[in-house]
Amino acid sequence: MKAIWTKTGNYVVYKKLTNTDAVRNDILDAFIHELKIHLHFDYCDRIVRCFGISQDVTTKEYLLVMQYANGGDLRNYLKDNFKKLTWKDKKRLAFQIADKLNYLHNENVLHRDLHSKNIVIHENNAKIIDFEPKRILDSKFPYTKSSDIYSFGVLMWEISSGCPPFKDCVTENEKVALICARKREIPIPKTPKEYEELYKCWDQEPKQRPIISKVLEEFEKMDFGVNVKNKIIEDNSQALKSTSSLYLS
Repeated sequence: MKAIWTKTGNYVVYKKLTNTDAVRNDILDAFIHELKIHLHFDYCDRIVRCFGISQDVTTKEYLLVMQYANGGDLRNYLKDNFKKLTWKDKKRLAFQIADKLNYLHNENVLHRDLHSKNIVIHENNAKIIDFEPKRILDSKFPYTKSSDIYSFGVLMWEISSGCPPFKDCVTENEKVALICARKREIPIPKTPKEYEELYKCWDQEPKQRPIISKVLEEFEKMDFGVNVKNKIIEDNSQALKSTSSLYLS
């Protein structure tokens, strides 16, 4: 939910934890898990920043207060801006997400639910949100880094096309059936060869998917029109210098 921080007049977003004895343990655990992730990555500009914990004076509900992304989530960003995005823009977006995912994996953090509603755009820079732990439905197939890579491959196709894969499916079961049958969306016309080659991230076999550091290496060879790698490093370094930890009261 979006709100205005009265001390600064700036927008923030917050997640609410209902203050009741009936709160399920899994909901409470998810809230605490996300807070711990944000505390671990404090000063990191690759994910949306957490400003701290606050409490509603009326309901006594706890609030996780976070940075507001002025470009919205990736799904809506693509819907609103797709017609004016060049291939350099699309590759830049995918590179930014790969950079963030590489950082998480280097810290041995799995996202577990990477999709275009959990990527936001702030000042033309893609950031990752939503670190709630997700339930694994089948213990025989535990979630691994290669699962995040699969999700990244799906994101790459969505960035290239402007819409989520299998958008014509009426139900989630239809999508699952297509995926289990090894069906994949075909590359859209004029997809650059070097971009298309990274669709191996979406391979059915986890062992055939590259690790994210190798994906990042391939992106760094691509032409974005500017030195994106150095720009990201510069932006993140500047964020470390200019921001400080802040906890609301």
